[in-house]
Amino acid sequence: MNRRSKVIGAMLLAPCLVWLRADIAGAAISADELQKIEKAVPKKAAVRPRRARKLLVFTRAKGLVHTSIPYATRALELMAEQTGAFRMVVSDDMSIFNPESLRPFDAICFNNSNRMDFTDPAMRKNLMDFVKSGKGVVGIHAATTNFSSKQPVGAVDWPEAAEMIGGIFAGHHWRSGQGEWAIKLDEPDHPLNAAFKGKGFKIADEIYMYSNLQKDSVRVLLSLDFSDPKTASVKREQTYVPVSWVRNWGKGRVFYCSLGHDNHVFWNAAVLKHYLDGIQFALGDLSVDTTPRSQQDPVGTRSKQVVIKEDWGSLTWLASKRIGNAEGLTLGRVTIKAGKSNPRHRHPKCEEVLYLLRGRLEHSVGEKTFTLSAGDTITIAPGVFHDATCIGNEDADMIVAYSEGTRGFELE
Repeated sequence: MNRRSKVIGAMLLAPCLVWLRADIAGAAISADELQKIEKAVPKKAAVRPRRARKLLVFTRAKGLVHTSIPYATRALELMAEQTGAFRMVVSDDMSIFNPESLRPFDAICFNNSNRMDFTDPAMRKNLMDFVKSGKGVVGIHAATTNFSSKQPVGAVDWPEAAEMIGGIFAGHHWRSGQGEWAIKLDEPDHPLNAAFKGKGFKIADEIYMYSNLQKDSVRVLLSLDFSDPKTASVKREQTYVPVSWVRNWGKGRVFYCSLGHDNHVFWNAAVLKHYLDGIQFALGDLSVDTTPRSQQDPVGTRSKQVVIKEDWGSLTWLASKRIGNAEGLTLGRVTIKAGKSNPRHRHPKCEEVLYLLRGRLEHSVGEKTFTLSAGDTITIAPGVFHDATCIGNEDADMIVAYSEGTRGFELE
């Protein structure tokens, strides 16, 4: 019997099979860590399965082999045992993506798998057919690196799969071991956020940024909270960083969460429940609304705004493609403190219009300088370096608009 046949045969005989590569399995979980995982794992599923479910947990990692892989695997195994929500099989063998091997499963969980060898067109078709037919995909952390090449970071090798998962890894400024990062609930009342009881939280983990983010096709559940000074102080290129989302793909369902780089994430009870609920959604047992917010509600409430505090003032992003409530423009409100200046910068591809609500500004545009009072407007052409200084004793308050939904920004 060949290796693949052994795996499939064992699936039919055992309720839960754990089969890992030797190098991953060699990362032993200590007795103390195991006790923490056992204590944190949900004891009850959100809903009873409509029928017996099978989950494929795939762990192949051509790039970085995350030490958290066996921790996530053990947490998932305990979920299966204690809740009865699913049975699971663990594999790192690409041959399992053949149609006859995939057929018994209701969903695939990519457990920190990355840089996968999906060069075979038949395997690509098999995976897409699997999901589109009405089955599910769950992505843990590095799953958004599965369909991108090593160089450059964020390059896409398989556009259809990159669209399916919802985004591709493009860097991580919020790193493991450098602090706790604030996470906000984009939708506190969404069933897949029930674990967090309506409150944001902080977590020490590695948080991803994304290229190819399918913002208008996914429903974001969690994102970085830039109202937190520590989180906002980290160097970044993106002003909106999703952490968890859901989407439909054909008749199928996709749930992704970037939490899971660090081992300890898998003894965080709230995060484990978030994952269990997401798995039940992907399996087809927990029905939730996946309508992207940009399509769902045209009203941008204060809770959806992105606030960034700087030493010179603050920016509040009101509408943009990244926020999800505008396609072809970015709208914001900016405050510059009395006597302070924002850094000199430009927007390579978009025009900017600034309307001063309050205070006085000295605005440098290229080689020229202009003085603005409340009620004045200034227009800045694409690619022109500019900056503003608040003159007078009161802060300058203004509205800014850009002719791009993904406003480009470059410092001089």
